[in-house]
Amino acid sequence: MTLNDAKLVFLDVETTGLSPAMGDRIVEIGMTVCRGAQELESLSRLVNPERPIPGDAQAIHGIRDEDVAECPTFGSAADEVCNALRNGWLVGHNIRFDAGFMAMEIATAGMVAQPLGCLDTCQLAGVIWDLPNYQLGTVVDYLGIDGQGRHRAFADARLSRAVFNHVVAELGGWDRVHLSELQALHTWTPAWPDDPRRGLPAILYDALTNGREIPIGYVNGDGQASNRTIRPVACFPAGRYTYIRARCSKAGELRTFRLDRITL
Repeated sequence: MTLNDAKLVFLDVETTGLSPAMGDRIVEIGMTVCRGAQELESLSRLVNPERPIPGDAQAIHGIRDEDVAECPTFGSAADEVCNALRNGWLVGHNIRFDAGFMAMEIATAGMVAQPLGCLDTCQLAGVIWDLPNYQLGTVVDYLGIDGQGRHRAFADARLSRAVFNHVVAELGGWDRVHLSELQALHTWTPAWPDDPRRGLPAILYDALTNGREIPIGYVNGDGQASNRTIRPVACFPAGRYTYIRARCSKAGELRTFRLDRITL
């Protein structure tokens, strides 16, 4: 299939942090849907993440708690996002990041949708141009693209599209470049991730993503059992085990719990 016939979904999201598996959520969606070079529709929306936006995240995108306090949650945009993704190719700069968050939000909303595949403009730029790095700002400056609005979702989605247009021009044009050619240029294949909730009990995942306290039973390394109330803040693998970092009301501080020792 040449790019003229392909449905392309250019996506960028701004978030509360770096990992959906650690409870971070989307705060802004920017999306442009195209058929080849022709734009069909677009979406730009602030989203209430139902949790505070940390200062380091605010410093990047400038979105504050008060900016999203009265905004709808992701669920209000879920139908529109899912319809856009179906039978389309997801495109973005470091698209693995955006795809991971989008997959998590769609799963959390109780819906099922995924694109036909993913294309990463960061990897494509790395193949075509010799630059000191391939951050979106660096690539945009090199190509002479107006980078106004950087670090907001809709602006970055449009900038990714502009970079993609330059990639296509370098490779011969919309009617000559095939999707398979672009896929072959990737160093690693970006893919729509599995459900990020997999491996975590539903009640624990819900507490992690919504900042809620839950009662648990826990058996420590010495075999001593106790009942606690925790508010999970992070989940991470280390070696053979998965751990939950949580504020423990019994201890009055942050503690780390091994997942297989938790009973719910």
